[in-house]
Amino acid sequence: MAVAIKVTSEESSVIEALQQIINLDTSKMYDEIGAYGVSSTQMRFVDQHDPDGNPWKQSWRAKEQNGQTLRDTNRLMNSLTHNVLPNGVEWGTNVEYAESMHFGFKATARSGYLLFNVVGQWRKVKSVESEPRAYLGINSEDEKEILDIIGNHIHG
Repeated sequence: MAVAIKVTSEESSVIEALQQIINLDTSKMYDEIGAYGVSSTQMRFVDQHDPDGNPWKQSWRAKEQNGQTLRDTNRLMNSLTHNVLPNGVEWGTNVEYAESMHFGFKATARSGYLLFNVVGQWRKVKSVESEPRAYLGINSEDEKEILDIIGNHIHG
């Protein structure tokens, strides 16, 4: 299941008012906001924290390999992209495990074991649970940057 943030003009009376007051090329503005959103989200993988600045709990894989959580292959981080919509922008990923990494998960074997390859060794477990590691979201720094982008497009 895909995970994304979507900002539309229906959700923002400010954007709606701007579109009515001036002839604003919103597609370029939304594209810039989306590119910023992707970049800001990717920095959370580098800095290992959620949108509010809370550090992620280090995964056992990262501990075993002395690496970073959610950065084994960088697939999730590098899959982040944005789409400009007629009335807004969305950014996120279509990686199949994105939702379970963001919100956390618990898996239990119905019979037998779950099998995991951990640092080249296969491990059998009855269940596994992963802490949520939120990476999508807009914090106050993001809000300021997005408002600056809007301001630049109004004055540009």
